[in-house]
Amino acid sequence: MVISHEKESTKRLFDAVRFFIETAKVKPAMSIDSRSEIKFPKRGSSYFIGTAGQRAFGRGDTINRAHLSEAAFYDNLGRILAGISEAAEYGTIDIETTANGRGEFYDLWQKAKSGKSPYTPIFIPWFIDDEYSVGRMTEDERKGLSPSVQEMFSMPIRNFMASLTKEEKMLMARVKSEWNIELTASQLKWRRYKIWDKGQLFWQEYPEDDVSCFLQSGRTVFSKITLDSSRRIPLDDLDKWQASDEEKRALKKRRLYAGVDGAEGTLTGDAHSFAVIDIPPKKPAAVVFEITSNEPIDEFWEKVSRIVKKYTMTLGIEKNGVGVAHVRKADQLGLNFEEWNTTGTGEVNRSAMITDLEEAYRKEELIETYSEAENELRDMEYGEKNRAEAKKGKHDDRVFARSIALQMIKQPTPGVEWL
Repeated sequence: MVISHEKESTKRLFDAVRFFIETAKVKPAMSIDSRSEIKFPKRGSSYFIGTAGQRAFGRGDTINRAHLSEAAFYDNLGRILAGISEAAEYGTIDIETTANGRGEFYDLWQKAKSGKSPYTPIFIPWFIDDEYSVGRMTEDERKGLSPSVQEMFSMPIRNFMASLTKEEKMLMARVKSEWNIELTASQLKWRRYKIWDKGQLFWQEYPEDDVSCFLQSGRTVFSKITLDSSRRIPLDDLDKWQASDEEKRALKKRRLYAGVDGAEGTLTGDAHSFAVIDIPPKKPAAVVFEITSNEPIDEFWEKVSRIVKKYTMTLGIEKNGVGVAHVRKADQLGLNFEEWNTTGTGEVNRSAMITDLEEAYRKEELIETYSEAENELRDMEYGEKNRAEAKKGKHDDRVFARSIALQMIKQPTPGVEWL
């Protein structure tokens, strides 16, 4: 069974299968050959194709293999999967799609990544196929392009590589580190042209990672986030940090800034989050370490206190609600901290801290290092009364831990300046 997202795509997919059969050297016997189904009596099998809009698709069938094409564009992905997963209980279901915002497929993808789903996540970026390069474009494809694009295409490799932006250089380093692929000038020229052409849609249509491809709809709070996982520092075990002894000693002498957004400590609720920001010399600040968990409050603070006591650190703790329990536990452990309120009279704090965090990310004054945090940040929208809040069913624990850490930086500290 194959399902497509709309009628014309369904027809094209079925025409491709018909072409395979008609041009086969040995044509299989068929007992039914309609516009949506082919039966092969000798095999006792059938091939069926349909559109996602059909009701109760897959129910009552026994399916050995199902393929859902462009599933992120279905209006009813959850209902379709409910029927097909029962029909294919002993079969295989493949779901392929271009990203399409942060809807049902996005949630399904996140569950698969976290191991809370029977599906295996497979991400395929554009740069693993050298088809996406200027060298593979035909003369006809180049003819209608603007003079500025033609000029960029004709730049000598040395000149072009010297013109690379900071973002392009970071992409090259990340692709080399994560995929062991050396991006060529031809690929980077093609990418620059496509970004000029498609704007923000480039990252959806030609994905580079499984965060930026899920473009946020609505009035998103965080318009720009730079992710660089190489800036992480294992504060719980510096022996694992690939840095010189001099850099480790310098870190111990610097002041770090941390924030805690606490929760109840239950498996089904929000998570505790502890985030640490470092401001090294001549570099933007970065979120270098975090602890995020749903464990009991005392177990969470045992881990946090070990980190806080090892370094020179300014710590802020959100006090509202369950935060009172977190403040009490930190006090019992002998930690120095500042209480931070974000509800009631602290609502002004909440708005200001989100605004400050958005500005820091947008201006690249703060670098993010955790993709999980980037996901939470991109799920923040301006809702009713222009209040920044997480989308329904999403979390903001990491967002507020980082916001509080940033506010700790902005508190007056003798001899320390924020960028």
